[in-house]
Amino acid sequence: MSGPNTNPEDSSTIPDKGAVFEEEEKKEIKNLKFSYFEPVAGIIFSVAAAVIFLGFPILIGVYFIGGHIIPTFIAEYFPDWSLWVIIPGIIWTLLRIGVEIAYLAERRYTKRLAKISVIGNVLAAVCTFIIFVRPSIVNQDYVDWVHSYFANVSVWFGNLLANPHLIILFIIIVALILDSVNVIRKGNKAKEDEDEESETDGGGDIEQP
Repeated sequence: MSGPNTNPEDSSTIPDKGAVFEEEEKKEIKNLKFSYFEPVAGIIFSVAAAVIFLGFPILIGVYFIGGHIIPTFIAEYFPDWSLWVIIPGIIWTLLRIGVEIAYLAERRYTKRLAKISVIGNVLAAVCTFIIFVRPSIVNQDYVDWVHSYFANVSVWFGNLLANPHLIILFIIIVALILDSVNVIRKGNKAKEDEDEESETDGGGDIEQP
């Protein structure tokens, strides 16, 4: 009759469930935090994009050897239509900076940060739509060059590149949606963790007679 298995090698292969759970919990907590670098980089990017697009739109375009450039957007459009470009652009920049400052203040994903981020993203999406929805912002010389260059390559791709305002609009809107989904998901996760901690702390209290 064989006795109980006391082989240490066999017991060492059995994972410690408590240790595994603790490790997973540490990973989840780590995923709910972020470094200062992320929001600071977001502020720098937002300011740089606003300065280039609003202040020097002529720098955005097709460059040729010899220094010639075909601007993608009409520089004269910006001061003449400041109500539809400059003002929404400044508001967009302030919104993005405000959201990143909220990230700096919270230092981790929370339900409150999710609300601030989603509201800021929705308003930023509205500003983006106002700026880029009109095709009149695009330089016709750029459109003509794109069509002529891609005429024998890919007409479909040429038609796509001839609408850079819609490409930028699509990219920004998708980025804002993905950011909102991410912050909502992690904010809900943080709220669930807080509720579990509250229940654990409350369950440990013993009512005295």
